[in-house]
Amino acid sequence: MESEIVYSAQQWGKGLVDQFTIFISNIPFMIILLLFLLILVFVYEKKRLKMVLLAVLLALALHFVITEGLIKNVYYRERPYLAFPELIQPLGQPFKDSSFPSSHLASTTAVLTVLIYFHRKYWLPAALAVLLMAFSRVHNGMHYPNDVLVGIILGIIYGLVAVYSVDWLTKRKKLKKYFFSKD
Repeated sequence: MESEIVYSAQQWGKGLVDQFTIFISNIPFMIILLLFLLILVFVYEKKRLKMVLLAVLLALALHFVITEGLIKNVYYRERPYLAFPELIQPLGQPFKDSSFPSSHLASTTAVLTVLIYFHRKYWLPAALAVLLMAFSRVHNGMHYPNDVLVGIILGIIYGLVAVYSVDWLTKRKKLKKYFFSKD
């Protein structure tokens, strides 16, 4: 059933859509997007700059330790284009590691969850970015729908754990004094 969804998504909008989804899923694009968001944090988030940056770093660390270090090494699921080569063609960089869960979605959603926590008015563009990334990963034949759904859920969890952990840490007087005092 999931392979049929991937196949259907891949048939939709050949040409321009293919190029767009390849671009959206490109790792250098994701790094540039992250750097752009961090520049915005530096420019517009003077009051809570250290807190936001620490939360982003913690969210990404949770992603790399749990998703990349644990889940992907314990649970292997063949990517759709590898499992069904006669049906699904890879678009973009053909990753060969586990399809489950989507690292693209987990890391992107983790960072966006932190940023939305501090700037709730940007939830709609962030949600649209996540949905576009989710569609692109399925359309490109890299993930099944469940892979992207679990990636999104994990990203939200990583982001919230990071935000609440940093908030808790900043309320401890010693840490606040050394790391979050006015410079």
